[in-house]
Amino acid sequence: MAHRSTTDLVRVTLIVLVGGVLAGAVWFQRNTIGEAVGEMRSLSVGVVAVLVGLGVLERASRAGIVQRLLGTTSFLRSLTIHDVGTAASKGVPLGGPLGTGLRWSIARDAAVPNTTFTSMLVAYGVATTFVTWMLPLGVLLVEITQRSPTTTDLAMLGVCGVVVTGSAFFWAVVLRSERVTAWLVAVVRNLADRAIVRRPSLAGRMACHDVGAGLLEVRASLRAVAMRPFGLLASTALAQSIGAIILLVALRGLGVGDELGLVEFARVYFVVTLLSSFVPVPGGIGVVEAGLTGALVAAGVDAPAALAGVLVYRLLTYVVPIVVGTVLYVVWRLDVARRDADESAVRGVLGVGSAPAGCPGRIELRDAVVIE
Repeated sequence: MAHRSTTDLVRVTLIVLVGGVLAGAVWFQRNTIGEAVGEMRSLSVGVVAVLVGLGVLERASRAGIVQRLLGTTSFLRSLTIHDVGTAASKGVPLGGPLGTGLRWSIARDAAVPNTTFTSMLVAYGVATTFVTWMLPLGVLLVEITQRSPTTTDLAMLGVCGVVVTGSAFFWAVVLRSERVTAWLVAVVRNLADRAIVRRPSLAGRMACHDVGAGLLEVRASLRAVAMRPFGLLASTALAQSIGAIILLVALRGLGVGDELGLVEFARVYFVVTLLSSFVPVPGGIGVVEAGLTGALVAAGVDAPAALAGVLVYRLLTYVVPIVVGTVLYVVWRLDVARRDADESAVRGVLGVGSAPAGCPGRIELRDAVVIE
């Protein structure tokens, strides 16, 4: 009982800590929220309605990708998995691992197999990387048909082309080569054996899960996605393009007109988005604002209008996801606590013991009856 109380205390402490960190990320962005809301007051009601609708569409499109890749979760649970992780990764310094851990916890609570979750995570990540490089590549190719390419244009085209081609080749080899697969299986099994030697307490868990078989299952799932990649790539490109549309609508609503052409705007947006992905700060805070504003001003947009449009854009694509993710995290934790309380009450009435230390997914009754 003492061990259980200590475990519960640690879990509650971690829950409160994560919730506090996410809430702190929202509080940290209070100035951006205030400035963006102030700028939105100068927009017409129709433009604000369109912007809000686009913001909702962006969240829905990203949750839809997760739902399709997992295949077994509801839309709301998929939205929770995605946006809670997004809130952590965007709102917390070096929050990527925390975001992944939270997504895994929510998926596990929804009975999503670890291999399915891993496949989703890898497939979504690879698709996002491809699209992040392919969109500026495509825009630059279109733009150089309308003007003479500069040295910078050619350099960007070369880099984007090499990255896209190299990534495609890498994943083709990993997913098709049986020799590479056998080597990877041997590596992960060796790592698992070393982990058991260092921490014998992991032996029970490892006995329930063959990491090599899990890797093969993930590979098979990724191969299935790779056989029909265009749906995933198109959905990811749409989700990323909605952000560009949000910024463009905000700028048009603030009076930016013909001085910013569509192709030029697309180049500015997708190139800055690509470059900001290399900045080691959560969500590119500060860097994206400065980069987009500077690039828009260089393209002929009035500085106050450019900054105002970028602030509105960041409110909808950076601050709002953090707020939504934080709310969804709290709702999920409250739901888990309610279900745990209901389960404890049922156990007390039926005399059901706690789950054994063996393989997860099995709980024993005190009369030795096993329920799967």
